[in-house]
Amino acid sequence: MLTVLRARRAGALTCAAVTYACILHASEPPAPDAALATRVDRASLVRAAVGVSPQVRAAKGRARALAREGDAVSRLPPPSVMVQVWQVPLAKPYAVGDAQMAMIGVEQELPAPGARGEREAAKAELAREGDAMAAERARLVARDAEHAFADYLEATARRRVHLGHRDVDARMLRVAEARQAAGGSLVEIARIEAELERSHADVATDEAREDAARARINALLGRELGAPLGPPEDAAPEVPAWDAATLLAKARAARPEVLGARAARDAEARELAAAEREAAWPSFKIAGLYFAPVGPMPAHGYGVNASMTLPWLWGAAGARRDVERERLEAAGSEVDAQRLAVDVDVATAEATTRSAARRLDLLAARARPAAQRAFDVAWNGYESGRTDLTSALVAQRSVVDLDLEIVMARAALEHALADLDAAAGMPVPRVPLATAGTATAPKGGDHGR
Repeated sequence: MLTVLRARRAGALTCAAVTYACILHASEPPAPDAALATRVDRASLVRAAVGVSPQVRAAKGRARALAREGDAVSRLPPPSVMVQVWQVPLAKPYAVGDAQMAMIGVEQELPAPGARGEREAAKAELAREGDAMAAERARLVARDAEHAFADYLEATARRRVHLGHRDVDARMLRVAEARQAAGGSLVEIARIEAELERSHADVATDEAREDAARARINALLGRELGAPLGPPEDAAPEVPAWDAATLLAKARAARPEVLGARAARDAEARELAAAEREAAWPSFKIAGLYFAPVGPMPAHGYGVNASMTLPWLWGAAGARRDVERERLEAAGSEVDAQRLAVDVDVATAEATTRSAARRLDLLAARARPAAQRAFDVAWNGYESGRTDLTSALVAQRSVVDLDLEIVMARAALEHALADLDAAAGMPVPRVPLATAGTATAPKGGDHGR
């Protein structure tokens, strides 16, 4: 699967499992156009789509901005420079030397002890929330890429099915023409030609589906819609390697929404701590002053000034503290809400995946072989002249329909797996669905694929 990736900041991200946060910070570049023109596999497509997504880049930029805010709030406010000139005579407004006092000074504000540190920690938690939101964007982009891959895989599989059955129709037409030359009926040739034209139309429709799927993938990758795109990697059908309990545990630990909600809750806790300090401790201002020799003060002089707030009066600081307490309680409820939503997503996606895998298994392992046997009997009978054309065509159409059902069941499984990856917050490890095969054309005589 995907490579386990580096952290963006020291200690900020460790990848014990391949999560979308890890994919987001992948050191491996997206696949070049030459590789995409040869073959497309699901994991490479996901990595490339996340790597080029402008939504992901925007979210990462906002996370970096939040990280820089922590450095900004950790510093003291900028000092103020003050200049005062008192009692310059109105009769001589330009005679500053006759003023009663001329002073210049520098003033520095000192916030309540510990408040800056708490707010710096709060910004660090908000930066973690920003990272989680960037990972959430990556999760949604990855989900879209997996669904696009499933549609591409389905379109190519449908075309293969119809191409194979078009070959069967052509074989049947040759047999019917041979019979007609020996005195057989033209009706059989007309019926088979009609079926063959239907197969041509099905192939043309499937080619249009493939073109639409390619255009969608190219759009996700930021390429020209008509850029060359190789066929999808068509591995054996797979199912999740984890059971429902493991999926739930992994999702709770990896889903970006849960991680972001926890970071937002921790940021509110830090803001509450800062508000409590400001409600309990005063902030200060100190100033150093220089007095120029003017008027009645012919000598150079200096002075100091100090002031402090009284946060215990009027209740404003206490009210701000109470506001932060309410916000912290709401943030805790948001964590619970996100965890509950994740549980619902995982339970739904896991059940859908299990159902889709079961249907594909039954169609491929039982229904398809039975239809193939029925076609073989009808075909052999038609070739030997023991059965009529109608029996062979009905049996053939049954196989076509079942092959298409298998293709659609496989696509449903791929879409369910895409939703399961998104629900888990990471690409879920998969194992082969041992008894499920891929759709094939009927195997009558030398016309099988």
